[in-house]
Order: sequence, then structure tokens, then C-alpha cells
Amino acid sequence: MNKKLKIYISLFIVALIVFGFIGTFHYSAMGWSPAPDNNMEFGELPSDFMSCDTLPDGGTVSYGHPYYTYEVNVHQWSRPDHKVLISTAQGQTYKVEMEKVKVCIPVSRAESKIPVYIIGSGAVVSFIVFLCILYMVLKLVIKIRRGEIFVTKVSKYLEITGILLTFLYLYTLLVSYIATQYFISTIHLADLSIVFKNECNSMYIFTGLALMIISQIILMGKDLKDEQELTI
Repeated sequence: MNKKLKIYISLFIVALIVFGFIGTFHYSAMGWSPAPDNNMEFGELPSDFMSCDTLPDGGTVSYGHPYYTYEVNVHQWSRPDHKVLISTAQGQTYKVEMEKVKVCIPVSRAESKIPVYIIGSGAVVSFIVFLCILYMVLKLVIKIRRGEIFVTKVSKYLEITGILLTFLYLYTLLVSYIATQYFISTIHLADLSIVFKNECNSMYIFTGLALMIISQIILMGKDLKDEQELTI
């Protein structure tokens, strides 16, 4: 077993343990932090989202103003009075828990464009990586159709594809974490706390590591084939 194969297998096992741990154990220490100006209710849309002008004939025209929309994961504060969000409709009552919300911030009120740059860079990098992966897959298909399986290039294409998938997962996770930390420090929601949740597709990293392992197995197969041919 070569050195790379041992490393890739070890990384795969570590990833399985980490994801198993994350999926089994959860910790939350959210308390209740009341403030006199905290309030969440249905109300009129603020003027920095939309303004209205009166026409000469007495009618009105509305003008929408640009705003940023960010989707964030949230956790509801545990209230000391044990009150929860209740929905009652058509004679049925349900307890409602919010885990994800969209926060809209008017451009005129936005303190910084940092989250736009962070999220935008993540989308650009993801697109470039997907193009590279597509190129590698096409090269692999061409080699396989020619019957060239146990060759060094096939192993290399698989390894590069695996590395790209693993990088895509880790980069997306990092961008998501940085963006969430920025939102936690700048956005304040009544009765809700913004939290980080890993929502990246875990299949990226597992598939990537699996391809990296397979690439080394193919390389070992090629070496055995070469040794047999020399023996013959």
C-alpha cells in the first residue's frame, strides 16, 4: 500500500467519524435576553423598502427600493415564561419553530458590502471548480472509451477530480462560516439568534475522498500489470 493511499483512507475514516459525531451530538446554550426595543410583528413596510407618491389626480404610485436578501439559520430564544410561537387555523393549533429566515436589508441601510463579496466569491469559485471537474470527467470518459483504464493518466484524472470535490466542500464550508459570523455580529433579530449550521453537501467530500482512494488503487493495479508483463 503506497503512502498516498494510506493518507486518503485515513482522511476518509476521519471524515466518517466527524460527520457521525456531528450528526449524533447537538449542543445549544441559548437563553433569554430581553430588550425593551425587541419586537417582531406584522407591520407596514418601512419607507426605505418602498415609498409612495401622490399623483395630481389623487392616486398614488409606489416605488420599490433595492435591498439585499440573505438567508440565515436561526435559533429561537428559550423564554422564561414558557411562551412559544403558536399557529391556529381552521380549528387546529400548532407549535411553530423557525430554523431559517430571509433577512432583507435596504441598500441605503447596509453597513457594508462584505457579505455580498463573500457570497459572490463563493459562487464564482464554485463555478470555476465545477468547470474543472467537468473537464476532468470528459477526459476520463475519453480514456475509458478507448479501453485505457489501468493507466497513469486515468489515476491522475480521478485524483484531481477528488481533490477538486474535497476543496469545493471545504471552501463552501469556510465561506458559509465566515458569512454567518459576519451576520451574527451585524444583524440582530428579536427573539431569534443567528447560528451557524453546516448545510454543505457532505457527498462532495466523501465522493472526493473515495475518488482519491480509487485513483491510488488503479495506480497499484497498473504497477502490478507492468510487473506481470515484465515477468512474462
